[in-house]
Amino acid sequence: MTSRAIASGAAFAGLALSTLVATQAYAQSDDYYGGVYDDPYGAPQGQAQGQAQEPPIPPYVEGAPIAAQGGGGYCYVGPHPVDTRVVPGPAFEDVQGQNIRPYPPVDLRLFSYHQGCYYFIGDPRDFGYGGQAYSYYGAHPVLDVYGGGWCFMMGGHYHLWRPWSPYFTVVGPWYYWYGPYDPFFWSYWPYYSFYYRSYYPTYYAGGRFYRGGGYRAAPPISRVPATAMRGSSPAGGSNFRGSPPSGATSAGAWRGSAPASGASSTAPFRPATPSTPSSGSVFRGSPSGGGLGGGWRGGRRR
Repeated sequence: MTSRAIASGAAFAGLALSTLVATQAYAQSDDYYGGVYDDPYGAPQGQAQGQAQEPPIPPYVEGAPIAAQGGGGYCYVGPHPVDTRVVPGPAFEDVQGQNIRPYPPVDLRLFSYHQGCYYFIGDPRDFGYGGQAYSYYGAHPVLDVYGGGWCFMMGGHYHLWRPWSPYFTVVGPWYYWYGPYDPFFWSYWPYYSFYYRSYYPTYYAGGRFYRGGGYRAAPPISRVPATAMRGSSPAGGSNFRGSPPSGATSAGAWRGSAPASGASSTAPFRPATPSTPSSGSVFRGSPSGGGLGGGWRGGRRR
């Protein structure tokens, strides 16, 4: 056997193995909720609806914010919205690294809390940021260095970091997560889908938090309503930012399928190229290599 044949065989085996791993990940997601994706948070088929478990409240999102160790304010890592009632000036602080500020997060549900600090994982454009950002569509995991866990936003939105894994694909102008969803995601999807459908559009979308000096934060959620237990597609759902990409539907989106790209001749459906670190801020570049092993471990970091 020639060296070229051996190399070809090895490449084929590697492709088959990666396909098997991805397939198993999807299968595990199905098994976790009994494969019932038309009602993923209700009772399994054949079981009384009243026996369904009530969706849990995620950690660190309700209750009082946690002050920095030693006092003096609250610890943030990276860019974040500013409470301009406390610190007058720009509504969004494009700062790098760890910093202490005298105000708590505007809404804990837009932050990831890890090792005593808050990481903003929401849409910076809704809080006064006008610089470079990257467009995403639907829910997706967040790399550890950006806060970890998941962004549960529905429809189109923006982040300051580039895609970091080959599981991101390009659909029209959007980056879309085509990889698996872990148990952490499925556990808290009812809560966040209710939050983003019922609260976010009214309180934060389009800069509403600062508009007219209102500074109205969305109220707490002590219990997820029964109507939210069925949820909606992680990709589409009730899209408060307008219609999804041309020709998109939510069919099959529970399994990670992407919205249709419409006129794909100019923006074909393809894997996103994992970005490389930029000099300076980790919020402007991403670790090279991508993949699920590149710093994303699922769930929300502590």
